[in-house]
Amino acid sequence: MLGILKQGWYQLGNHKKTVFYLYFANLFVAALLLVPFMQVFEDSLGPGLYREKLVGQLDYDWYTLFTDRVTGFASTFTPWVLGAGPFARNWEVLLDGELTRLPWLIVSLGALYILLNSFLLAAAVGSLALDPKGTSFREFFRNGGMFFGRFLRLTVLAVLAFWFVGSWIVEPLSDLGEKLTNAAVTDRGAFYWDVARYWIVLVIFLFLNMLFDYAKIKTALEDRTSVVVAFFSALKFCTTSFFSSFGFYLLITVMGLAWVVLYTGIEWLLPQQSWLTILLAIIVQQLYMVGRLTVKLLFYSGQMQFYLKSQELTL
Repeated sequence: MLGILKQGWYQLGNHKKTVFYLYFANLFVAALLLVPFMQVFEDSLGPGLYREKLVGQLDYDWYTLFTDRVTGFASTFTPWVLGAGPFARNWEVLLDGELTRLPWLIVSLGALYILLNSFLLAAAVGSLALDPKGTSFREFFRNGGMFFGRFLRLTVLAVLAFWFVGSWIVEPLSDLGEKLTNAAVTDRGAFYWDVARYWIVLVIFLFLNMLFDYAKIKTALEDRTSVVVAFFSALKFCTTSFFSSFGFYLLITVMGLAWVVLYTGIEWLLPQQSWLTILLAIIVQQLYMVGRLTVKLLFYSGQMQFYLKSQELTL
């Protein structure tokens, strides 16, 4: 597995520009929301003492007033949007079955982002499949246009699959866990049930995500036009080689988690009370985002090499 991962890393090394294409696209989308939010944030501070308090840490009194007054997308601001909080919060939403309870504003913004993300993934995976030695800017967008429609349909299919799992598996398990917790004689029994439930849901979501990764890879490698056929083909591949494919997926997942832990530790140790340390924190945050995108592409390049190697062994 390490040899295949190394091949995937080398292949990704030929597509270093792809990482920055994705980074600047995400930075542009973030800026569209950040600029108006900063104006709302500035207005909420006023000339008072909150400015000085917020230099050291998040002030709860200010946050309470802020959430009571703001509306629209600015109302989605919470303490867990800072640092590695979004990573942990997203998994909490999935594991607790809150995916179907998100506010309509978040869902609508997510739907718009799906369009951009589908194009970028189509361009990235298409480039990895069709041009292993690297692509130019023009070729990158050509690949995006070629596979965009199919990747968008796969993304919609994935959203429906995650929604189905969240509604029919995760939520019932969560409700059952609540009942068992209330009826538990000891806290230890409730704790064990929660841990078991989280592990079950986590494995389901990881497998589902891996399944759609291979559906996208097979669509690009084999130029499949039917996303349904690509999905069931990926399902057959993932189930027949479950332990090896899922083990390889977990290996890359651990690398991604290690990167999150490293960033969290650096950010926690870094004081942000002067312009120099704030600037340094911003640089660290941007490096973290580049690293996250690199790991994301490593999933595709590594799994693509794993799939090609598996196909060679079956011939």
